[in-house]
Amino acid sequence: MNNGVSILLFGPELHNAGELTTCVIEPDRIYLPTYKQNVNFSELEARVGSFDHNQLQLCWQNQGHTWMLIPANPDAQKTLIKLMPKNEVAGFAKWKRETLGQSLVWKSVAYSLCTLALAAILLVWQYDTAVSWVAGRVPLATEYKIGESVLGSLKTQTALVDKGISVDAVKKIGDRLTKDSPYKYQWHLSNDPAINAFALPGGIVIVNKGLLEKADSANEVAGVLAHEIQHVEQRHALKNMITSSGIAAAVLLVLGDANAVMMIMAHQVSAQYFSRQAEADADMKGLVLLNKNKIDPQGMVVFFKKMQEAYKGKANGPEWMSSHPDTANRIQAIENFIKEHPCTDCEKLKWDKKAILASLEKEKTKAK
Repeated sequence: MNNGVSILLFGPELHNAGELTTCVIEPDRIYLPTYKQNVNFSELEARVGSFDHNQLQLCWQNQGHTWMLIPANPDAQKTLIKLMPKNEVAGFAKWKRETLGQSLVWKSVAYSLCTLALAAILLVWQYDTAVSWVAGRVPLATEYKIGESVLGSLKTQTALVDKGISVDAVKKIGDRLTKDSPYKYQWHLSNDPAINAFALPGGIVIVNKGLLEKADSANEVAGVLAHEIQHVEQRHALKNMITSSGIAAAVLLVLGDANAVMMIMAHQVSAQYFSRQAEADADMKGLVLLNKNKIDPQGMVVFFKKMQEAYKGKANGPEWMSSHPDTANRIQAIENFIKEHPCTDCEKLKWDKKAILASLEKEKTKAK
């Protein structure tokens, strides 16, 4: 037995960004002291992770839920590899082959060439302008591949619902808002109680059960969806990924190589923070989208006010608020927009909240 290896643990009811903890490698299993969980080596599956394609991910199933651990640092990964019996862990041999298959020479050449290529752009434009320029030239097909890849990673951490009354209700609103979009949107629901919704590159939108529970009208949900749709339309998530994945990946994306950023973890997307400028942009363009589709935009400001009041004076607000800062100023800006752009023929949408939540719970039970 060892004294513990530092890891990030992902699983049901854990933070999207993972929980920092330790595991103990025993002769025939991994033991998680904090969670009193034993995992036999035969239950594990090794997978490749991270942009550099060299991270060890260990996944397993427990009581119908997917769990995953990754080493917290390079030293922890070396320790895990050293202590684990490689022949007993499924996929470990494949992981080793794929890791060793990376060419250090190719990385050095690619990064050097890409750095030189974008250096010229950065000399002419400011950094944000350069990122927007790159994002605007990424093919839609590449963006779809990135979104699907991140969605696949997300599904290893949490169960998503993509059919039933609940999904149909969200899809009906979303489809109305995106009928003129070049993107082919997907709508997924999660039984996560966190008050959160987020969009992946390529038009994949995830809405948590917690947000549907907090909303008292379909127009509030429409306000949130309109905001997230604009993150997709303005490619805010893609810009964040380009920024975090580096210059080399940015150029490869323009060339149509989605593999450049496919290994970015899904939790980084779901927990990402947009700039105030990006948030304000999504708010205003979301309001324009609501007016264009004759949906009463008051739902957006009502939901913002509800969140602000519910968590006034509390250090830990809901995820949807903590990742959308400067709420008071945004509420004022939204109210000013609605006042200056009245929509006299906009309608209040109808929904059956009780049936929607019941359907979501039913799909959760069915998935177990």
